[in-house]
Amino acid sequence: MRLRVCHDGVNPNKSNFIVSDMENAKDSIKNIPILANVIFDEDEQPQFGGHDMTLEPNKIKEGEYKVIFQETPIGLVPENCNHEIKEFNGKNYVFVDAYIWREYSNYAEDIIERDENIKLSMEIIIDGYTFNAKDKVFNITDYRYQGITFLNKDSGTGMENALGTTGTFEEYTKQKFILMMEELKDTLSNYDIDKTEKGGSNVDEKIIALLSEYKVTSEELSFNIEEMQFEEIEEKLKELYSTNDLDSENDDNNEPEKFIKSFELSHSEIRYTLYQLLSPVEDEDNEWYFIDQVYDDRFEYENWEGTKIYRQGYKKEEDIVSFVGERIELFQYRLTKEEKEAIDIMRNNYSALEEEVIALREYQAIKFAEERKESEETLFSQFDDKLKGVEEYEKLKETASQFELKDLEKECYVILGMKSANFSIKPKEKNKNDKVKLDFSKKIEESYDERTQLFEKYLKKEN
Repeated sequence: MRLRVCHDGVNPNKSNFIVSDMENAKDSIKNIPILANVIFDEDEQPQFGGHDMTLEPNKIKEGEYKVIFQETPIGLVPENCNHEIKEFNGKNYVFVDAYIWREYSNYAEDIIERDENIKLSMEIIIDGYTFNAKDKVFNITDYRYQGITFLNKDSGTGMENALGTTGTFEEYTKQKFILMMEELKDTLSNYDIDKTEKGGSNVDEKIIALLSEYKVTSEELSFNIEEMQFEEIEEKLKELYSTNDLDSENDDNNEPEKFIKSFELSHSEIRYTLYQLLSPVEDEDNEWYFIDQVYDDRFEYENWEGTKIYRQGYKKEEDIVSFVGERIELFQYRLTKEEKEAIDIMRNNYSALEEEVIALREYQAIKFAEERKESEETLFSQFDDKLKGVEEYEKLKETASQFELKDLEKECYVILGMKSANFSIKPKEKNKNDKVKLDFSKKIEESYDERTQLFEKYLKKEN
């Protein structure tokens, strides 16, 4: 089957789509199920139902209820679905191919073969949206396809002309056009008969065109044109409307000053809009929410039982309201009068203690700074006589706060040691006449005698 799924612009469900967002969602339509619920009418003929469901006790989780969908899968949109977006009847539609299982679809197969053209409704998961409070329209900006449901022929569709057909839409359109032409032919035929019976009209097309030029109808004229010739009517119209044209020109030259008046959304409109934005959240959470407080940039809401409370940010851009960020869960406690008074006393005591701690910390910081400064001055006073004016020493004073006192003292001694070394070490002058005399003669002779003895000893052994 070929399906015409959805279109851009505002639809009967008061939601709005644009082509670029429809294009972005195209991959999500692949492999989604085609769903249907088959019912039997009073004539025992099979018909499609709608989004049918029941609420029944959960057979697995005691005390809970479960929504049971009556729709069952009868086919799917394949991976290669020939997705395309093209114009039809002044709107851009999403078209895809779909497979319906024979036999396994049971009576759905009989309905499709009998009716050929089937109304449908898409089911989507909405990931992003805004709400236009002025037009009361949801702007769907990000979504995924979840399924497509075949509907009863008497049902309305969420999208205009949403349809599935076993043929092609070109054939369907051609048949519809033929029917329209036949209806038009019958209408014109009846009009000609009626005109002949009444003897026709004295106002021909030429006069109608003349009246159209002056933007008036025969009923609006102050004179009767039935007995007048065309030239007389034309002259009369010139006489009447030339003065009006002159007045119109004068009015154009004296145009009133233009002004723009803007209107902001009222509190009730914002509250209404926030409820609309909460609707998908309610569906996702399976909750009913009540809005408690609304502020300029946020609001607070809770579930029906009052067990969950949230704060959600929002923003306004002209008539468009949208959520900002993630919601934050809030918590509340129910207290007796005595419990509340006890907590208030604890809070007051805590505030008093906190003020004391802050004051103590400030005093300690001031005291520490004073003691530190005094310690630095005492330390430097021990070295000022010998190191004052030394560049390294003066720089150390400027950065003293970066050192522990022990390390600061070490740095002072290092600088003092370097200064003392520079002033105490003096190079000895060299005297060209200084000579060092060494006597090597005895040791050389002794060494020579020892080698000679060894040589003679071992040489004789070899011989």
